Amino acid sequence: MNPVISRQPSKLFPDLFKLIDRDDRLTVLEIGRALTETVDFFSQFKCRLHFVDLYHEPFVREQQANLSEKELRHAFEEQFRFPAGTRVDICLFWDFLCYLDDAALRAFNAALRPWLHPGTRAHGFGIHHLAIRLENVRYGIVDQETFTVRQRRAVQLHHHPHSQIEMHDMLNCFNLQRGLLLPEGKLEMLLKPRN
Repeated sequence: MNPVISRQPSKLFPDLFKLIDRDDRLTVLEIGRALTETVDFFSQFKCRLHFVDLYHEPFVREQQANLSEKELRHAFEEQFRFPAGTRVDICLFWDFLCYLDDAALRAFNAALRPWLHPGTRAHGFGIHHLAIRLENVRYGIVDQETFTVRQRRAVQLHHHPHSQIEMHDMLNCFNLQRGLLLPEGKLEMLLKPRN
């Protein structure tokens, strides 16, 4: 496992847990590999964790391979084969949405939608300015206010930055609940389902 290269504070992440009772059963979807500290963090809750590492899926890495939006949607649906009746309470996108082109983002949105419910909340990072260069990193959770940041060993995906308006149009199963501009130009986001 790559060593932790830094810790990153979060002012928005605690908001995901404000309405959660520790006795509630949670279903968490993280886009990425399971990290020890993240599993340890969620051990304080009664929850089921789904780690879906889409960063390494060939259909994500090769978005320019002329896959149609329908084919991309099917590929995402195959990754989201959760047990019948599953409803995701928390989605952890990290920076994954920044690596999806327009068709892939719409396909991801369509494949994820059936698993959401009105109480679902999501956290992720976008970019505030289209010229921002993303670091090739993985995130973990130390506590409600602190993330770990590690260098990713794999070659970085080609990024496809989206403005907030584009994100709102293509990831239309969610609305931006709160956003916070970070010093390096990233935008930390809390999302809730669109009515």
